[in-house]
Amino acid sequence: MTLQKRWTVPYVLASLWLATTVALAGWWLVFGLSQARQLQALGGETASQLGRVQRMLVWEGSVLLLLLLGGGVALLVAIRREQARRQQLQDFFSLFTHDLKTAITSLQLQAESLQEDLGPTVGGASLQRLMRDAVRLRLQLENSLYYAQPDAGLFIERIRVREATDQLAVDWPDMAVTCEGDASILADRRAFESITRNILQNAAVHGQATAMAVSITTQHPSVVIAFKDNGSGASSSALRAIAASERRPAATSGTGIGLLISRRLLERMRGTLAVAASPHGGVIVTITMPEAA
Repeated sequence: MTLQKRWTVPYVLASLWLATTVALAGWWLVFGLSQARQLQALGGETASQLGRVQRMLVWEGSVLLLLLLGGGVALLVAIRREQARRQQLQDFFSLFTHDLKTAITSLQLQAESLQEDLGPTVGGASLQRLMRDAVRLRLQLENSLYYAQPDAGLFIERIRVREATDQLAVDWPDMAVTCEGDASILADRRAFESITRNILQNAAVHGQATAMAVSITTQHPSVVIAFKDNGSGASSSALRAIAASERRPAATSGTGIGLLISRRLLERMRGTLAVAASPHGGVIVTITMPEAA
């Protein structure tokens, strides 16, 4: 559901509430006045008293209708303004992150060019740290964008898993990434790349992994992709918190938010994510996605 559709629902509900309450109040006002006129036409001692009741209905009923109408219009205007404000903020955030990601990508490319020109012996460690920080900043920007726009549109297309994984693995030169098998999935390319980056980043930074084995198997009508690293692994409490999926494992922990975003993206693409400890050390992250026939 897009942002526009998400805000259309309360707007339509408020419009229906306004129309219903005003219609009911108007009907009861007309009904009361008609009953008062009929009784007044009968004459008698109560004729003057019924006239006062009729005037009271006219004035108080009119005030009630005006109050309902004013409150309903104010509610609709507030919803519309909030919708416009949220849209402006998200548009600004999208443009800001896009420009910043472009600058970070340019910085990363320049660092790679410098490393090729100078060689590994001249400033190699500093350039490596610079490229790692550029990758980390770019990933944080992507996660922030997806977190701020949970309903942003996704473009589902056919993606070759092995090709996409091999292209992303070059950002982690200190971790050997090997792929076994291949398949095509139906997914949003940017979202799938963000999910893969989060998995590789967690393994390299938080697990201190030096190798990642990616297994791609087809289980019709799904494709199962298992990422197994040789890192230090994660505690049972951290794995339980990650499995809960609704929060980070701890306030001081740097892990969890990337997998949280990844799980939300997979749910929108009809996929799943599971995290488990490897019997031989490290962590196994398994994602399941629809197969592209």
